[in-house]
Amino acid sequence: MIKVLLVSQDKNSFFDMIDAFKSRNVQVYLAQSGTLALTMIEKTLYNLLITDEHLPDMTGRFLIEKTVTLNPLMNCVAISTLSYEDFHEEFEGMGVLMQFPPSPDAQDVQKLLDHLEKIYSLSKQL
Repeated sequence: MIKVLLVSQDKNSFFDMIDAFKSRNVQVYLAQSGTLALTMIEKTLYNLLITDEHLPDMTGRFLIEKTVTLNPLMNCVAISTLSYEDFHEEFEGMGVLMQFPPSPDAQDVQKLLDHLEKIYSLSKQL
């Protein structure tokens, strides 16, 4: 089963995304700060980190940097209002899987899960 860690101080904006994950048998864990998320990542193995771009104690980008240090194989998604070009510039070289809009929905979740499935099937072939 896929385990997702969602980091945001406003989980109310993500009900559609959370419901979409749960309907696909994906476990969703919540953290309201980057510090709490990093503590959780140190103690538990998650398949995916989804972070809001602005957290109460750090930026989403900084959280991804720290996460990759703790678990280089963890997939990361950033929720961001940046344009495609600015997002690419901001997160280039960090291994971010994709950008989610500010209020991700079931279609965004399905696109992400399809992408993860491709990654997992490729890794099984190796």
